[in-house]
Amino acid sequence: MIKTIFGIYTIFALATTSPVIAVGGAGEAGTAQSGQPVTVYQGPGPVIPDGSQTAAPETSFDTAQFVLPDEAGVLVVVEGTGGTACNVYAYEKSERGWELRVDTQGYLGKNGMSNNRTEGDKTTPVGLFQMNTPFGQSEALAGFPSNYIQVDNSYVWENDSNRLTRNQGKSGERVGSAGYAGYYDYVIDAGYNRNAVHKKGSALFLHCEGAYKESTSGCVAIPREEMITIMRLYGSYGDGRCYIAQAPANHFSMVYDAYGVNNGLCPDGSLN
Repeated sequence: MIKTIFGIYTIFALATTSPVIAVGGAGEAGTAQSGQPVTVYQGPGPVIPDGSQTAAPETSFDTAQFVLPDEAGVLVVVEGTGGTACNVYAYEKSERGWELRVDTQGYLGKNGMSNNRTEGDKTTPVGLFQMNTPFGQSEALAGFPSNYIQVDNSYVWENDSNRLTRNQGKSGERVGSAGYAGYYDYVIDAGYNRNAVHKKGSALFLHCEGAYKESTSGCVAIPREEMITIMRLYGSYGDGRCYIAQAPANHFSMVYDAYGVNNGLCPDGSLN
């Protein structure tokens, strides 16, 4: 079993910017599909809301460098900042570029981040993945995905298939059980190991913090209200258009073009 615990990384803003490619389905210039107010971030460069200019949050990644399908509409970025801590950003694509919708702190797996994750090692996998399967123990809210599933004790996230089913004969996480109350109010699968490679791990989610807020078993946990916002963003675009990038600060170069590599697992590279 390989564990990778990253230390404190210095976060810096990249100085360069790249051209922004418009995505079909967006509204007028400066307006995203969700209709939310516009604040445009082209990487970590300047923010241009209504012609004015202010400072963007300092990040160690450039959103313009992520290689995604043309239809991508939402990008969640999980930036590890040391130990089990992380910053989580959610962006929506409009004709003017990636617009910041969520900027919050979160928590990673107990043993930090790894690009060589194995089952049960309690690390959060590094990579660029397509999110899927919106579900939760709480009722759907306005703007949630049409295929959101409110789970109960009959649902299990299968270890073998890395999928949500109602097959009680399968081993896996009983995602509707009382033990996950709070944590699994709202959940989206991160898309890691979609081909269910044996012993590489399953049930790696983006979910709510719950009562215990210091670490997870490999998922990414964020405050409930921010999780609701991301669920609504997912609802604006639907399956196949929402992605998540996960890496320690200053290590995003290894994930910019990592979507679909290594059988849907982590990209090659070193976190040292």
